[in-house]
Amino acid sequence: MTMPAVVLTQEREIAIEERPRPTLRPDQVIVEVDLCGICGSDLHSPQLPQVYRGNFILGHESTGHIAAVGADVADWSVGQRVAVNPNGNVCGVCKFCKAGQLNFCLQATQESALGLQADGALAPLMAALPSHLRAIPQGLAASDAAWVEPAATAFRGVERAGDLRGRTVLVTGGGPIGQLACRLAHLKSPDRLLLMEPAAERAQFATTSHATVITAEEAESAIGSVDVAIECSGSQAGTSSALRLLAPGGTLVVVGVGRGTVLETADLLIKEITVRGSFTYTDEFDRVIDLLATGQLVVADLTSVITPLHDTLSAFDALRAGRIMKALIAPTPR
Repeated sequence: MTMPAVVLTQEREIAIEERPRPTLRPDQVIVEVDLCGICGSDLHSPQLPQVYRGNFILGHESTGHIAAVGADVADWSVGQRVAVNPNGNVCGVCKFCKAGQLNFCLQATQESALGLQADGALAPLMAALPSHLRAIPQGLAASDAAWVEPAATAFRGVERAGDLRGRTVLVTGGGPIGQLACRLAHLKSPDRLLLMEPAAERAQFATTSHATVITAEEAESAIGSVDVAIECSGSQAGTSSALRLLAPGGTLVVVGVGRGTVLETADLLIKEITVRGSFTYTDEFDRVIDLLATGQLVVADLTSVITPLHDTLSAFDALRAGRIMKALIAPTPR
C-alpha cells in the first residue's frame, strides 16, 4: 500500500510522490495527520543538507490523531489527539539529555528528527514514538494545534531573552516566527515592543501581535535605544539592524538563520552586547500547548490558507513569493 507524500528527493528536489505507508513497529504509534504547517526552513530544504538529509517525507509542524498503537506502547490509545514533537526521539543517555538540555541531543535533533532526517507529516500517515507525542486538549482546534511546533521555537527565543518587564524589545523579521515572538514577548510585559519588517503584507500583522512597526528610516533615530533584540529574519539586514539599535549592554537573541549572515564584532565589542543562540526548544513545546489552549496565545489570524496535499507545491510557491503568511496542509481528505 502506498500514499501520496511531499518528499525531499535524493536529488534534493521537493516533489509529490507515492511512498509506502508506514508499518507499525511494536514501539511506535501511527498518527493520522490532520494538519501540517510548512516551515520557512522547508522552503530552503534542498539547500540545507546538514539538517535535511533527503529522500524523506517533509513536514515537522503537525497535529493529528492516533490511528494505531504498537503492542509495546502504553498510555496512548487510538483516537487520541496529539501534537507531534519532531525532536522527541531523545537518547536519554548523552550528557545533554541528563542535564535536561534535550535540544542538544544529536540523536533527537540532527539524526532522527521527523520531517528532516526521518519521514515526517506531509503525508496522510506518520510513524512516531511515544516520546514524540503530546496530548492536546479536546477544545484546541486542529488549526491552532498545528502551530505548537513553531510557537515553541519562538517561545524558546523569547525565554532566552530573559526578563522583559519594562524593557524595550525589538523583533526583526515579521514572518510567522517573528509574529509569534512578538505575541509571546507581549506576555512578559515589556515597556515597548517594536517590529522591523519591510514587507507591508507581513508588517500589517504588527497590531494584532501587540507591536509597533519601526521602519528603516525611523530606526536611524532609534540607534542605541533597544534593550533586547530577537532576530527572527535570518537575514544580514535584520541582524545588522538589531545590533545597531541595541543599547550598550543589550542582548541579542538569534532565532533565525541564513546563509552568509555575520555579526559585526565592532558592535559586539564596543557595546558589550550579549549574544544568545536559540535552538529548537525544551519544555517550551509542552508549555505553549497550554498558552494556546487557554487563549493567551492567539494564532488563528496568522493562518493564510489550509490546502489539500495535492496543492502543496503551489503553497510552497506562494510562501516563497511572500504572498501568504502561513500555509497548513491537510494530508487526509475529509
